[in-house]
Amino acid sequence: MTTISIICPTLNEEKYIEGAIDSFLAQEHSTFEIEILIVDGMSKDRTRGIVQNFERKFSSVRLLNNANSKTPFAFNIGLSEAKGEFVAILGAHTHYASDYLETCYKELLKYQAAGCTGKIISRAPSTQMQAKMVEWIMDNPFGVSGSSFRTMKEGYTHSVNFAVFRKKNLIELGGYDTDMFRNQDNDMNQRLLDAGNKLYCTWKTQCYYFTPSTVQKLFLYGFNNGYWNAFSLLTKTRSMRPYHFIPFVFLMSLFVLMLAGVAEYILFASFYSTVLLSSTIILYLFLSIIFTGYSIVKKSDSRKLLLPVFFFAFHASYGWGTFKGFVHKLIFQRA
Repeated sequence: MTTISIICPTLNEEKYIEGAIDSFLAQEHSTFEIEILIVDGMSKDRTRGIVQNFERKFSSVRLLNNANSKTPFAFNIGLSEAKGEFVAILGAHTHYASDYLETCYKELLKYQAAGCTGKIISRAPSTQMQAKMVEWIMDNPFGVSGSSFRTMKEGYTHSVNFAVFRKKNLIELGGYDTDMFRNQDNDMNQRLLDAGNKLYCTWKTQCYYFTPSTVQKLFLYGFNNGYWNAFSLLTKTRSMRPYHFIPFVFLMSLFVLMLAGVAEYILFASFYSTVLLSSTIILYLFLSIIFTGYSIVKKSDSRKLLLPVFFFAFHASYGWGTFKGFVHKLIFQRA
């Protein structure tokens, strides 16, 4: 019988790992066997003890060590240990519908894809104000773009996360690039496409991704993603898409127009740059209000009226991260 090996990287995930493994064990699998590989980056909290408890109770659960701690190393360790012809690269911060693996597996075969993901729904880990604000931002096309794995539509796609893959396709490409501490999924997805494979997203099943619990963690997440987008553009150019750099372009536009406005006024006593700056800000504000309304229509909550402020803060942190990434890569690493 076919086996699907779940590969789940962890590092200090005591708050989430039990729920994740429970959802792995609850998967329907009438047409295949399941193997669960938890590849841990030597966690310092209770993560390893929790996994070991599952390991003692269930023969399908195995704890593997990732001495390098970084995610791509965990993926490659899982690939080398996986017994299945198919692997599911799944995250610990996510709860999966009981038909998730079976549906993704069947859809993968049906559409002759190398990888297939389900619909990914952002969900706050609590009902606290900050946690819900993060959920609303990450579930909004204006917050994370309409091409993000969190908002992508059903059908063939350029990227899959939390997906079932044909293991041989990943092995043939040499596994995940261990220099990519982030964006390793983007890189692998692009290499799969370049090799002539297809990727598919189905909405017949879903998983629930637990978002950061505070806006501070969201801004740090945005900064780090932005930073690695700059690194990826310069080293893995084809894995990046234009939408990855919209916050950077927006932020740099504000800086350039502000400087140009000051210089223009001093030199020519004119205000064209200032007018353009004002128009850019008004357009951004208009779009943020429109998408705030979109979020309120989906589910009414008066706290969402603050979304425009947090949209801007998130986009600014993301764009600033990209700027810092370019500076670090182009200047300091050349020195």
